Amino acid sequence: MAGSQKSSSTLSEDQYLVTHYVAETGLRLDAFLKTRYRKRSREVLKRAIDDGHIFLRREQSPHLQIGRLKASTQLIQGDEVQVLSERRPEPEVSFDYTTIFEDEVLLVLDKPANLPVHPAGRYFFNTLLVHLRTHGHKDPLKAEREYYLAHRIDKETSGVLVLTRDRDVCAHLVKQFSDRTTSKHYLAIVHGTPPEEFEIKAALKRTTNSQIELKMMVASEEDGGAPSFTSFKRIETRGKYSLVECFPKTGRQHQIRVHLEAAGHPIVGDKLYGMPEEEALRYFERKHLTPEAQARLILPRHALHAAGIRIQHPLTLQQLEFKAPLPADLRKFLDLQE
Repeated sequence: MAGSQKSSSTLSEDQYLVTHYVAETGLRLDAFLKTRYRKRSREVLKRAIDDGHIFLRREQSPHLQIGRLKASTQLIQGDEVQVLSERRPEPEVSFDYTTIFEDEVLLVLDKPANLPVHPAGRYFFNTLLVHLRTHGHKDPLKAEREYYLAHRIDKETSGVLVLTRDRDVCAHLVKQFSDRTTSKHYLAIVHGTPPEEFEIKAALKRTTNSQIELKMMVASEEDGGAPSFTSFKRIETRGKYSLVECFPKTGRQHQIRVHLEAAGHPIVGDKLYGMPEEEALRYFERKHLTPEAQARLILPRHALHAAGIRIQHPLTLQQLEFKAPLPADLRKFLDLQE
């Protein structure tokens, strides 16, 4: 093994290592860290590297020497970048997930809403990946069990989530998603009454007119937007709200949420795309909602649920379909409408 690495045995009780896996060759270390810590400046990240708070594991290509880490250190696929972090109080979460399917390489869960999947922001230990990795271990930092995400799912989104226990299997599944040989469908509760069936073809890119960095926006492909396509089917309408089935044909970040907002039917409870910019910014900076914002959102989380997913098993090549029913909080909301 080649690399600049730190053992968990040398950490203090208030320290832990966050590991980020490098999926492609060619990025500088500082550029890679910027993709993971968007709110940190390049200067802050360079200082962390220079101060010895960043470590690198290179197990897959040990013949490629790393040397002393610098901001300009070139990363290769398979590298593991470790960031030294300090323990801080975290918001409480519920780990009340349901196992849909499990075998030697796959784990498919029905994830509850408001459970972060991977460490980010205020969450590290109270995340699904760390919980799975450390479940049953007294010292979570010494656990060796690993899980890998086959696809993204937002913290507030409930429903089907596919994980693997093997990095090569994960890469196989990620390729299925990128090649669009898989299929996913979601359920969303939206404002208003959309058509029975409709499609949105609107390219997306990261916003250029918002202070919220993770926000996406509709843009032309000529202006840098990535082609995005979602089809929708209205299932039922209750009063001022409708239950809509969503079929994303591409996999852009926040695609369903942005497309529904662009169609004039934003998802109920969406803090990013269902509130004015000023209120959304206040929430993301201070995690605080005014009474007016709470009344506008109606629900404490966005009403988006990953209802089903179809994949090919990476080892058996069998076609598998997994489903998760609409959760109780969303069903109750609909049933209370006139």
